[in-house]
Amino acid sequence: MEERVSNESGDKSDEPPLHSTRSPPSGSDLIPKARRFPSRKKSIKHPSPEAIESETYIIQIPKDQIFSTPSPENAIIAERHRLPQKKERSCCNRWLCIIVALILLALIIGILAWTFHILFTPKAPLFTVVNVAVKKPLSTHKKTHPGYQITFETENPNGRLSISYGNKGDATLSYKNHKIGTGKFPEVDQDADSSKSIELGLSGSSGPLPHDVETSIQDKRGEKHVSLSIKMDIPVTMKGLGGIKLRRKEINVVCSFKVSSLGAGKVVLSQKCQSKFK
Repeated sequence: MEERVSNESGDKSDEPPLHSTRSPPSGSDLIPKARRFPSRKKSIKHPSPEAIESETYIIQIPKDQIFSTPSPENAIIAERHRLPQKKERSCCNRWLCIIVALILLALIIGILAWTFHILFTPKAPLFTVVNVAVKKPLSTHKKTHPGYQITFETENPNGRLSISYGNKGDATLSYKNHKIGTGKFPEVDQDADSSKSIELGLSGSSGPLPHDVETSIQDKRGEKHVSLSIKMDIPVTMKGLGGIKLRRKEINVVCSFKVSSLGAGKVVLSQKCQSKFK
């Protein structure tokens, strides 16, 4: 015989009957009868509060990842393989930093050099022949030739550098490659970005004068034009702000000019002057 125990809610159809622990009688059928399970729809439609509280749900979550702890020997081997990679990365980063630093240093040096070139690279002064005069010799001897006095207008194109002309510069006055006068360029200081008038005295050279030069000296009407050239090698010292001496150079000046007459007019009709650092 089977015994049924009623649940707390009083609904006999919600829970299956419990089997008795007693042995069945000898004359009864040993094959158990199929029990009827409660209807799913009925349990869903009419659940009781006590049944909901007594239900137990089991949720099984699959393991997606498996974590394992390596043995000490394997851990040491893995650490040894990892350390060289760190060293290699650190070396690469160090070389990259050195290359970037060198590039920045080169850029800074280039900018400083360019700035120094713009501010302190000197330009040769410009010369212009303003006047040419003949000085009579002190001696009355016929072989004594007259001297010359040439007035120049010098222009210093350097905006931040002054120029100091040395007194050891050689000057030579020529007529068609024939030397007619020599002298020394005077010692003069010129401010930055300024013009200055400088007079150069030349003494007459020995030897006979060319015929055209003598004719031009004797001309009082300004009709005997004569073409001359003067060449000068002048040592100069460039000075920066505060009178600081930067460098000492030598400039070469060559002027070719034509005057109306050496005896009367003294007017410069045309000229071409070039000056450059040696």
